[in-house]
Amino acid sequence: MLASMPIAASLGVGSIKAAMQTSFTVSHNGNGITIGNALYEQLQSVANSSIDIRTGVALKRLIDSRSPELAPLRFAIVYPYSSHNYQLRDWLSRAGIDSDKDVQIIVVPPVKMLDSLKLGGIDGYCVGEPWNSLAVEQGVGHMLVTGYEIWGSTPEKVFGVNSSWAEQNQATYLAIIRALEKACLWVDEANNQSELLNILSHPDYLNCTVEQLVYGFSAIKPKGQFDWPMKAYQRFSGPNINKPLPSYALWIMGQMHRWQQLGDIKSLNDVAEQVYRQDLYYQALGLPQEKGNTDWHLSIEDESTWLDSVASGKIRLHPDGILSGFDK
Repeated sequence: MLASMPIAASLGVGSIKAAMQTSFTVSHNGNGITIGNALYEQLQSVANSSIDIRTGVALKRLIDSRSPELAPLRFAIVYPYSSHNYQLRDWLSRAGIDSDKDVQIIVVPPVKMLDSLKLGGIDGYCVGEPWNSLAVEQGVGHMLVTGYEIWGSTPEKVFGVNSSWAEQNQATYLAIIRALEKACLWVDEANNQSELLNILSHPDYLNCTVEQLVYGFSAIKPKGQFDWPMKAYQRFSGPNINKPLPSYALWIMGQMHRWQQLGDIKSLNDVAEQVYRQDLYYQALGLPQEKGNTDWHLSIEDESTWLDSVASGKIRLHPDGILSGFDK
């Protein structure tokens, strides 16, 4: 599931409250913000440079110049409690765009986003691959920025389970984590990616051609006109990828608070520790607990200001995805 979903479910945010947890991160990266040709042409007319378009400055300029009688520009995301939603809103806000007032953000299933863009139902979207690259390849859109360029390398998909099930079936749960680690190592092996794409292209999965799926994988050089920045490729294996980071749970809760999705929480540390289970990751793989494993913990003083500090931009992510300290 999406990396934020176990947190949302555990807190009862947008769903029935049910304790969930993850002990394994499946992937990092893979998101992007893409807009349709019509909007891109409008941005070109008000931009001083391509940087203005990539940073959203031109979009802000265009929105300010539009007649109030016009319907707001419409952007799609895959789920309200997702990195797609938070990355899109963060990107818009950096350009001075109010994501609740200046644009309309709606939910569209990933497989329907490209058609919605073609038909003019939406002006742009934030989604994972291959839907950004396909828009570029088919000549119906322009990818402006990758999720990596917004937040750095961050968890995208995790293996989430019901916490009660995990407690009652721990041997099975730990075995699945070990199997997932082997699967992720297999996925990242260059020699296996052709077979992987053949599997993913099946009608029961993504129902795309292999050629449409090559984007976003570092081991396969795309043949089309768009090539992902090397650091922004999807990554599936390695301790820095697969280890569930409680610090990221804190970051996600900060984003939920920033966009008015979060209620009162007694202890951010407790939620992060209960949902993102580093201890079970180490146990499953037979790894020793790292020293300083609680370095991510917030002090009592910082717990009281953390959410507002994230919302106000005083806390950012480093390019490698590690939480930065307070901007004091």
